[in-house]
Order: sequence, then C-alpha cells, then structure tokens
Amino acid sequence: MNNIPESNNQTPLLEIQGLKTVFPTENGLAVAVDDLGFSLKKGSVLGIVGESGCGKSITSLSILRLVPPPGKTVAGKILFEGHDLLTLSEAQMRSVRGNQIALIPQDPMTSLNPVYTIGDQIMEAIELHQKVDKKTARQRAIEVLDQVRIPQAAARVDDYPHQFSGGMRQRVMIAMALSCTPKLLIADEPTTALDVTVQAQILDLLRSIQRDQGMSILLITHDLGVVAEMCDMVAVMYAGSVVEMATVGDLFKNPLHPYTIGLMNSLPRRGNTRLTPIQGQPPSLVDLPQGCRFADRCLLVEPKSREAVPPLEEKAPGHFVRCAVVTGPTTDIRLIPQEVH
Repeated sequence: MNNIPESNNQTPLLEIQGLKTVFPTENGLAVAVDDLGFSLKKGSVLGIVGESGCGKSITSLSILRLVPPPGKTVAGKILFEGHDLLTLSEAQMRSVRGNQIALIPQDPMTSLNPVYTIGDQIMEAIELHQKVDKKTARQRAIEVLDQVRIPQAAARVDDYPHQFSGGMRQRVMIAMALSCTPKLLIADEPTTALDVTVQAQILDLLRSIQRDQGMSILLITHDLGVVAEMCDMVAVMYAGSVVEMATVGDLFKNPLHPYTIGLMNSLPRRGNTRLTPIQGQPPSLVDLPQGCRFADRCLLVEPKSREAVPPLEEKAPGHFVRCAVVTGPTTDIRLIPQEVH
C-alpha cells in the first residue's frame, strides 16, 4: 500500500487507503477508482481535480457508500475520525450521511424534490439526525437559509425549488448540507452551470462558512482556478488514481507530474492566446495498461514506465508524485509561465 500524504502531523479527519471501486459492464470490469489514497486534516480544504471520467465523483460516492449498483467498493479503507466507514452497518452509515458528512451534489435541480417545499426538504434531515420537533426543525431551516444569504429566509422557506434561480438553488443545497453542522462537507462541482458572477458568490460563501465553522471541505472540481482560490491541498487524479498531491502553492509553483504540467499548459493565460492541449485520450477503464496510465500521452515516457504502475512517492518535501521517471523536485518539461487567480 502506498504512503498516504498528510499535510502535517495532525491526525486527519478523513484518510483514504488503497480504495478501489469497480463497475461490472458488458465489456468487462471498469475500475473507476484504484489504489486511491489521500488524507484531509480537520479544518482544511482539499481539492480533487482532473478530467471528466477520472473518478472524482465516484470517490465522493465511495466515501458516502452511495456507489450506484452494480458498482461496489471492493478494497481499501475509508477512515473517518479513525473509524473505517466500510465496516459500518447500513443503519450506522445512515447516521453519518448528512449528519457528520454532508454532500453538495452537482445539479441542485435534479437533487431537490419539486413537489416539496425547500423548508420541508431541509427539515427532513434535521428531524432525522437531530431528533427535534417540527417547530425546532423549521426554525433551524430558516437559520441555515439565512446563513447561506437567501433574502427573506423566513418567507422563502415555504417556496418550491422551481421558484429559485440556479444560484439560489445551489444555496439551498448548501443550506441543506449545513443543517446538521457536519464535520466534513463534500462539494462536488459546486459551481457547475452557474455564471461567473454567481460562481464567485458561491465560492465566497463556502469560504466564509468553512472559516467560521472550522469544518473540512473536500472540493471536487475540474477547474484549477477554483482550486487555486479555495484549497489548502490539492490531489490531481488521472484514470482513477491520484498522480500528484501537494499544497496548492507548491503544485502551482512547481508541478512535477507530466499530466499536471499538461493541465497547467492547457489553461488560458494572459498575453498568450495559444492553448497547449494534452494529446491523446485517457485509457479505457475496462482495459487499463499494465504500467503508468498516462504513458501513452506522456512526453517523458520511458520503457520502465510501462513495466508497472508506479507508487505514489514523496519526490520533494510534502510533494507526492506517481511517476517512475520523475525522481526529484524538478521535471524536464517546459511549463508555460502563467498566473492563476
């Protein structure tokens, strides 16, 4: 099992070890998450970034044990405050979901029930986990709606999802996630399909809540700009595995894995309108290569890259990389100068 990178010596709130989640298909077994490992300390924000299909969302569903059938987690540990969530009964896991670990899903419109008021939907989780009466639950629902800056929360608690804009529905989902004051908030692409102004408002809201409540956030995104703005640590995923993990400052200043460098070079940047895309396509999850999964697209590939999947190793202090070619704190690939704001 790989060494699991930690941001300091503090006992992590969440620690993933050797996680593997698979989906049986007509063409074979699709390995969506494989040998996944990372840790998240209390009160910090960890970003998981990568292309669509790299396993980011399946990671969040695996943590909550909500992987849709016939998919299932077949190996690894998910340690939350030292307890392996994979060993809990379903009843025990229900007491964790929404209470200690909450999820903000990608699409609030499909996640909210159109026939119930938003107040009823928020109150349901409060009544279930906090064991309070309807009056107390309603007051708490109004409080969290006000906390996420929904105007006239006491009146709007009785409105239906269709009566809210996209940005306001996302605020409702955040309010629902916060209603039981969780220790860990998993935000899966929380600004997808929102315009730039609303995106900035949602990110500012999450930062404010995280700072005020001291909760940990696992932020799943494909947007490196969001990572730069929100996160303390970042894990870069490719084809189901973490290929690089470091502090945000270290990753943007000195990316080491060829895939991470490719992501950086494909970003728009000031004074240069030319984008440098990563050539080729990710491997099929039902036919993963024997060696490095990025080998067919890599500018540094060597024969040893194809021999076995490299482990996630510390190549520089606090900087972990899964690469057989990168041996130290520098990479022999040109990174186009850029600024990420």
